[in-house]
Amino acid sequence: MKRTMIAVAVFAVISTITLLVAFGSIGRSSPISPFPTETERSSLDAALQSAGLHPVSGIAPVDFEIDSLEGPSRSLADYRGRIVFLNFWATWCPPCVEEMPSMQRLADILEPEGLAMVAVNVQEDPSLVKQFMNTHGLSFEVLLDRRGQVGQSYAVRGLPTTVILDRTGAIMARKVGFAYWDTDEMIDLFRAILEQV
Repeated sequence: MKRTMIAVAVFAVISTITLLVAFGSIGRSSPISPFPTETERSSLDAALQSAGLHPVSGIAPVDFEIDSLEGPSRSLADYRGRIVFLNFWATWCPPCVEEMPSMQRLADILEPEGLAMVAVNVQEDPSLVKQFMNTHGLSFEVLLDRRGQVGQSYAVRGLPTTVILDRTGAIMARKVGFAYWDTDEMIDLFRAILEQV
């Protein structure tokens, strides 16, 4: 009888350990943090640099409220909880035009996973911007920085400039100039950001 009870107890302990391991509860010294650890951030910074982006830290969210191409105004708060790809551009800028199809493909792949693709047009007529988007088959969100104030707030000195915002709206990386955003490397990088930040 005593041996049977011990065998049952041992079986129960082994079963419990097996379930905990299967569901990933063992081996973690603490619950999953909503913020990347120092090691994860260091690894992410290295990946950002490798992809041609400049990691930034300690820059607080820069709020804005401007019209969208579709009408209603948008503010930074509207994107809270998502990783934001904030791209400053104009239709007269050849590198901007060149990178936009790759931005669309990145958006198509990763917006369902939590990426917000937001193109901020700098000081152009909305009808011209709308025609450009339709002509090029682009469907990601466009905001209208009619007076250039948002670009100024984000220290945009040339076009295109891309600023990556974390889930709180803080700036985490930036890139001045053209990039192909839909390469395997870029997709893997943004997936890592979505998973770790």
